[in-house]
Amino acid sequence: MTEKSTVKNSEKPTGIADNLITQLKSGLSKIGELGTNTKGKFVNYVKDIFDVLPLIEKAGFRTNRLIVGVSIPPSVEIHFSRINEFDESHINNLLEEYSDKKMFKMILKALLMSNEFQSKLSSEDLIFSETCIEISIPPKISIKYLNKNIASIDKIESEFE
Repeated sequence: MTEKSTVKNSEKPTGIADNLITQLKSGLSKIGELGTNTKGKFVNYVKDIFDVLPLIEKAGFRTNRLIVGVSIPPSVEIHFSRINEFDESHINNLLEEYSDKKMFKMILKALLMSNEFQSKLSSEDLIFSETCIEISIPPKISIKYLNKNIASIDKIESEFE
């Protein structure tokens, strides 16, 4: 569904801008042409994600924010912080209890893998901030770090929000 487009370097800046605007309009019109059935599937997909977030918190991960990308393909970006560390048996019990929830299993396994990976990294100047999971094609997991000085300011700001 993705069209490849090229912007030639030989074009004047206004030509490049016009070309980019044309591409943007083309992309936006495709999003606007999504059928009712497609929109409904995407809404249900996002609702499935909302439904499992409280279950993810039972596993020790709090949702900081969720960003829905209305694009082709659609995407959902979820930012998590680790709030509790549970033993493996607790996690296995949750996976068994909610085995019918594929989205729960996918997100939790991604968070656990990310947490294990993050625990092996360290820096004197940077501290772990959060894990971001982007559910899209292809899926993506980001481990975010902040400068120690900024992290303390960021924490103070978040307490006032």
